Amino acid sequence: MPDIFSRSVSYGGAFSADGAAVTFGVTTGGTNFNAGFLVQSIRWAYQQAITRLYEIGSSSVYLVAGRTAGQLQMSRVLGPTVIQSAFYTQFGNVCNASANNLTITARTGCGTTTAGTTQKFYINHAVLQKIEGGIDNPELMTLVEAMDLLFLYMSLETTQPSST
Repeated sequence: MPDIFSRSVSYGGAFSADGAAVTFGVTTGGTNFNAGFLVQSIRWAYQQAITRLYEIGSSSVYLVAGRTAGQLQMSRVLGPTVIQSAFYTQFGNVCNASANNLTITARTGCGTTTAGTTQKFYINHAVLQKIEGGIDNPELMTLVEAMDLLFLYMSLETTQPSST
């Protein structure tokens, strides 16, 4: 039967957003940052400096790779939790950068959080640079916070589901 609007549509699959998570690779004073942090959104950028060098009298162009740099923005709802001050203490201290790692996990598939392909972005050596706060919804009096972190490098791990 043809589409009402004469469009061609094919089903590409499905996945559940339940398989997304942000975890922090640090436990401080018995506090694990993996739960109860109420993260609402997260964005990251990772870049490398590339310089073009031109040779006089030649049409050759040389590309020179420089250093990498990363930036992460995260917003969350402030709530009554000890995790908040422990996170500030750990990630706000540049001397703790060697242990300040985050993992952003996304899973495809439906039904369970272990179905489908898993992608893990590892954010390494992160340091808190900036904190902002405010009230987004005056009716609910929800306090929100935005944080900017810098990080030194990022890696990606992709795993396929096991065929058992």
